[in-house]
Amino acid sequence: MFGLILLLALSVVLFAMQMTMGSVSIPIGVIADILQGHGTGDANEVIVLESRLPRALTSILASIALSLSGWMMQTLFRNPLAGPSILGISGGASLGVALLIMVSAIGGYSSFQSTWGTLSIAGAAILGSLGVMALLLLVSGKFKDHISLLIFGIMLGHFVGAIESILQFKTTEAALRSYILWGMGSYGNTNIQEIILILCILLPAAAVIFLKKEILNILLMGDEFAKSLGVDTRQQRRLLIFLSGTLAAIVTAYCGPIAFIGLAVPHFARMILKTSHHGKLFFYVILLGAMVGQVSDLLAHQLEIPLNAITSAFGAPVVVAILLAQSKKNYYF
Repeated sequence: MFGLILLLALSVVLFAMQMTMGSVSIPIGVIADILQGHGTGDANEVIVLESRLPRALTSILASIALSLSGWMMQTLFRNPLAGPSILGISGGASLGVALLIMVSAIGGYSSFQSTWGTLSIAGAAILGSLGVMALLLLVSGKFKDHISLLIFGIMLGHFVGAIESILQFKTTEAALRSYILWGMGSYGNTNIQEIILILCILLPAAAVIFLKKEILNILLMGDEFAKSLGVDTRQQRRLLIFLSGTLAAIVTAYCGPIAFIGLAVPHFARMILKTSHHGKLFFYVILLGAMVGQVSDLLAHQLEIPLNAITSAFGAPVVVAILLAQSKKNYYF
């Protein structure tokens, strides 16, 4: 309990830093007045309500969603190196955006900075993710074990990546630039309505994960053991694909393909608690996900570099740590 309280307190401190730090320094007292509806309508209020607050909330919710998504993938494959992109779902979102931007360029439309442009990119990403997820759900029942599904997902991801490469090679310079900028990831492109949509998907998904914690623990013991206890492994596999895919899809749609958070955060939670028990890890994954998102956003914003540069630099050492931990045969699956 003390650990959870400490993580929550650190997350609140990080939120305050996100709200106060920037090109314009705003005192915490002024921010508190604005958030309570006592603002004066000046520039500070515009900065807080239209820029910093949406970015801070998005960094928290999107990172929690990615963390839960990666956690479910790691449970499905009983492998701490699995992440939201393992089945090509994030790749499907990237393909949807690539098709939109690069096909639009052929028709002479290359600007996606307007509200309509932002919505169209989000819609394309969601459709791309849902298309891949529908294919995975369709074929998941054809495979007898999770390893075959994993190989199928990896091959599907490579196939989607090949199509993206062809589109990038054939498109215009302006369209390619728009696609690359989207691919760098950002928490700063959302509004309150989009944040509410992310929250409306995140809350029920998190509730299902919490309620299924005992079944998820059983799945970690292997398919044969789960079947011996009466668990329908194929049905649970479809559920995990759906939950992970939906969470990854909505985040990728509005924030771009953000790397490593979904892989790294569950690892950190297991490292702190030295267990793989879902009931014990649940709130740690959520709070650590929020904190990693907040720290990544702060660094990216203050250093003025792409978000994915921060998450990748943070995630690569985590992968090495996982490999070293696995070699010692400790608490990992």
